[in-house]
Amino acid sequence: MIATPTFPDLSALVVDESLYIRRIVRDMLMRVGIKRVLEAPDGAEALGVLAESKPDIAIIDWDLSILSGEEFIRLARTPSTSPCPTLPIILMLAQPRRNVVDRAVGLGVNEIIAKPFSPKTLWSRLDEIINRPRPYSQVKSLLRPIPRAAGLKAFA
Repeated sequence: MIATPTFPDLSALVVDESLYIRRIVRDMLMRVGIKRVLEAPDGAEALGVLAESKPDIAIIDWDLSILSGEEFIRLARTPSTSPCPTLPIILMLAQPRRNVVDRAVGLGVNEIIAKPFSPKTLWSRLDEIINRPRPYSQVKSLLRPIPRAAGLKAFA
């Protein structure tokens, strides 16, 4: 049996309209040592939390009210509007359609997970962004992680 990973001393922002989903993700994060979990029910409140608390990672749903996940990501990845444009972002999708995935990647999300997901799936995405971070490049006004395939070609 594989041991549960640990990611201590990190803070996470969880953004989802559903309190139930936020609590499930909070529990998954706490099981791997992330004790400082901030929550927001919509993109507008999430931007406020981002500016005030500067979390280490964000786990955000695409379908949000007031300010959508897409708008949040765009603002979070724009250096002129974001207090931390290189914030690692894990995107949660209820319906991971190809056009949405492509838009999200274009905006600069680090990882994508489809709902519902297991703790092991979330932990593997956390492992990627924490233990194998990718450098960022500026594309137009957005900072985006360099795709893994491009990073491998650079070393070939």
